[in-house]
Amino acid sequence: MDKHPRANLEKKAGLGKRFAARFLDGFLIAIVFGIIFFVIGGVGGAASGESNAAIAGLAGAYLFMLIGFPFVYFLYHTIMEAMYGYTLGKHALGLVIADESGGGITWVDSIVRNVFRLIGFFFSPFSALLAVILIAVNDDEQRLGDMAGSTIVVEQA
Repeated sequence: MDKHPRANLEKKAGLGKRFAARFLDGFLIAIVFGIIFFVIGGVGGAASGESNAAIAGLAGAYLFMLIGFPFVYFLYHTIMEAMYGYTLGKHALGLVIADESGGGITWVDSIVRNVFRLIGFFFSPFSALLAVILIAVNDDEQRLGDMAGSTIVVEQA
C-alpha cells in the first residue's frame, strides 16, 4: 500500500465517492465486529450451558458493540489516514486525504478530523445531514472535521 499518494487538488472527491468509501469502510468494520460479537456473545454465553448465561453473553456483546463500534471506527480512520493518507474504502475508490496544500496529513490532522466523526456517531443522523450540507455548499467540499483538521478529500493524482 502506498503511503500518502499524491493528491489531485483539482478533483474533489464529491458526495457519491465519499459516501461509497464510507459504506465500504463501515462494511469492513461491521464484518470484524460481527465476528467479535459472535465470539464474545454466542460462544461465551453458550459455553456455560445455561440459557440465562447465553442471553447475558449476547447482551454483553451487544453493549460492547454499541459502545465499541464508534471507537474502533475512530481508531481505524485515524490510524489509516495518518499512516497512509486513506482508508481501505477511499483507496478502493482512488481517493486520498491531504492537507489543504496537497501534502500528506499528520497524526494531529487525522485525530482532529476524526474526533468530529466520533462526536457525530452520538448525534446521528443530524451530523450526517450537516456533513452532506457542508460538502455540498463548500467550495472545497469539506465536512466540519475536514475544516477543523485543515484536510481535504480528493482523487489521487
